[in-house]
Amino acid sequence: MWVGSIRVGIWTADQADAGTDSLVQAEVLRDGNWISTLNLDYSTEDDLERGAFRDYFYSNLSWDNDQTQQLPPDIGRNPMPYPDYGYEFSNGPYGHLKLRLHIRGDDMWVKDKVDLSVKEVRLVPTSFDTVAWRQDSSWSIVGVWGQDVALSTDGSEGVTTWTLNL
Repeated sequence: MWVGSIRVGIWTADQADAGTDSLVQAEVLRDGNWISTLNLDYSTEDDLERGAFRDYFYSNLSWDNDQTQQLPPDIGRNPMPYPDYGYEFSNGPYGHLKLRLHIRGDDMWVKDKVDLSVKEVRLVPTSFDTVAWRQDSSWSIVGVWGQDVALSTDGSEGVTTWTLNL
């Protein structure tokens, strides 16, 4: 499975001091290994405020293969054995994909709920005798986590990271 786009939905708890001005990031892991870091931040908004919900969209993800071997330079196939972009999960995302939330400051944030959706990139027929890599047009929800967790670099307020396992 190739993931071409990711949507992370974030709910901040509706309780006193739940919002934060600290940067929160979501680190994408495959089998425990880091793939990328996604900033949960829109520069024009106060993102993670008390009781707020935000969707964060990341598309045309950088190319990161899992078990599919990359072709040598100057060698091509039609179709290629992999798309031009996306994260590969050779055995699917369940049991392999993790989202690790990481707060970068001591202004506590209380996570209420997180959901993760993806758009898969797959080979699809483009005519009666050809196929090409195309991204799905709709999102597929792959995970929802509802446990409230306080995050902060101040250990008396919460934990610095929280890993969400599929």
